[in-house]
Amino acid sequence: MKSRLLHTPDGVRDLYNGEYKRKLLIQEQLHNVFMSYGCFDIQTPTFEYFDVFSNQVGTTPSKDLFKFFDKEGNTVVLRPDFTPSIARCVAKYYAPEEEPVKLCYMGNTFINSSDYQGRLKESTQCGVEFLGDGTAEADAQMLSMVVDSLKAIGLENFQISVGHAGFFNALLEEGKVTKEQENQLRELLANKNFLGVEAFIENLEVSDDIKQLFALLAKFDTSSEDIKKARIWATQYPKLAATVANLEALNSALQEKEIAQFISFELGKISVYEYYTGIIFAGYTFGHGEPIVKGGRYDKLLSHFGKDAPAIGFAFVVDQLLAAIKENAKTKEQGKYITFALGKGRLAKKTLKIFEQIGITCEEIYDPDTRKLIFVNEDLKLRFFLAKGPDVPTYVEHGAADIGIVGKDTILEEGRNVYEVLDLGFGNCRMCICGPESAKELLQHQEQIRVATKYPQIAKEYFYNEKNQTVEIIKLNGSIELAPIVGLSDVICDIVETGATLRENGLVVLEEVCNLSARMIVNQVSMKMQNERITKLIRDLKNVLS
Repeated sequence: MKSRLLHTPDGVRDLYNGEYKRKLLIQEQLHNVFMSYGCFDIQTPTFEYFDVFSNQVGTTPSKDLFKFFDKEGNTVVLRPDFTPSIARCVAKYYAPEEEPVKLCYMGNTFINSSDYQGRLKESTQCGVEFLGDGTAEADAQMLSMVVDSLKAIGLENFQISVGHAGFFNALLEEGKVTKEQENQLRELLANKNFLGVEAFIENLEVSDDIKQLFALLAKFDTSSEDIKKARIWATQYPKLAATVANLEALNSALQEKEIAQFISFELGKISVYEYYTGIIFAGYTFGHGEPIVKGGRYDKLLSHFGKDAPAIGFAFVVDQLLAAIKENAKTKEQGKYITFALGKGRLAKKTLKIFEQIGITCEEIYDPDTRKLIFVNEDLKLRFFLAKGPDVPTYVEHGAADIGIVGKDTILEEGRNVYEVLDLGFGNCRMCICGPESAKELLQHQEQIRVATKYPQIAKEYFYNEKNQTVEIIKLNGSIELAPIVGLSDVICDIVETGATLRENGLVVLEEVCNLSARMIVNQVSMKMQNERITKLIRDLKNVLS
C-alpha cells in the first residue's frame, strides 16, 4: 500500500522539469497560431452528461468512457474529446448573427482504454472549431492553420491526407451498393487493401462513369488531374458532381495558400463516425505510429443540440506531438529505413523465400550462430527483426516496425490499429469450434456452454456477435484439445490445419469461424510517409503470389 502512494494509476503520468516545459512551449506555439487566425478561446467542463457524447454525437465508444453518477442519479462522463462539448456550447450561447465564429480550446481528455497498450488514458488536446461557414474556403483555412501549426512547433516533414465523406456516401448511393457490399468495401478501405478494392470494383455492375469514380477510392494520392476527370464522370449524378466541385474549389484554395505540397487527396479515406458530411483529414509524420492531428466537416452535428449550422474542426494531441518532435530528430540524423517485424518460425522462413523473389534479401538473418536481434541490408535501407506472433502487431501499431508479417488469427486476437494490406496466401488453416460429436446439440440449441481457447477475443466475437450465444470462455495456453476430454470445457475454439490431433482424441470440427493465412500489415504513418516504397513492395509481392 505504501508504494501505491508514490505511483500513478495505469494510463496517467506525471510531467515535470524539462518535459513539462517543452509541453507548455508547444501549447503556447499552437495557441499563437490559432490567435493569428482570429480564434476566440473557449473552455468547457471536464465532465458532462452522457448524452452529449452518445454514439450519434461522440467519437468514443461507450465502453471506453469514464462514467459515474451525480447526486441526482444522472450518468455523467469525463470528456473524451471537445467537439460535442463545443457544439453544445455554440447551440446554447451563439446567435445566428454572431456567426461565423472560430473557437479554440486546450485541455485534458479522458479515454478508458485497455491496460498495457502503451496508450495514455489522460491526454491534452489543442484544437479549433470553425462554425457557421460551409465553404471550401473555410476548409482550406482550417488546413492552412494545421500546416502553420505543425511548422510553428518545428516539424518539417509531414503530410495531411484529405478524404470526403460526402463523395463516398454519394458513390455508394449512385452505385446502388448493397449493405453487404458496403461492409466489404469499408473493410478493404480501412485496411488500405487497394488491390482488394480494385478487385471489388471489377465485379460491380455499374456504368463506366461510376466505375471510374469508384476507382479513385483505390488511389492513395488523387491528383488535380484525377479530380478534373471526376468532374466529367460525375456530370449525370448531382450529389457526386457537388462533392467533386467542392474538392476542386478546395484544391484551388490550397494552391493559392501555397500549402498544396503538404496536402494529398485520398478519396478512399473513410471514417467510422457517421456525423462527418464533408472533408475528413489526418496528419502524419515520422516518429509516431498514429496520426498526430485529425479533423473534418460535420455540418449536421449541431442539429443534435437544436441548432442548424455548418462546422469544421481539428484536434492535436499534444502528448503525441512531443513524441513526434523527439523521434523526427532521430529520423533526420539516421535516414529512414523500412523495418520489418517477422513472426518467428515457419512464417519467417516462408516470408524470406518470397522476399528473395522480389530482390529483398538480408544475408545475416540466416546465420544460425548470430546473437543479433536487428538485421540490416544497408544497400536497400531495410531492417528486419524476429518476434513472437502476438508481438508483431504491437510493434507495427506503435511504429517500431513499418511492416509486419503475421497470421490472421493474431491480427483478429490482438485488435491493433494497423492496415492489413495483403493476404500472402500461405499458412492456410481454419479457426474452428471443435469438441465431441455430442456437443453439436449444445451449439444448435444455443445453450450456455464453456469454451476453452488460446483466442478469447475471437471466441467472444464469434459467439456473442455472430451467434448471439452466451458462453463462458476459459483462457488456456497449452494443448487446448485436452480441455473437453478432461471435462474443463464443452468445446474449444482453436486453429485446425489437418485435423489429425482432433481425430486421434475423439474430437470433430463442429463449426467453422473463419479462414486463416499469413498477412502483411503496415503501420498507419508508414503507409502515408513511405507510400511509394511500400506500395511498390505490395504490388511486387502480389505479382509473385499470382
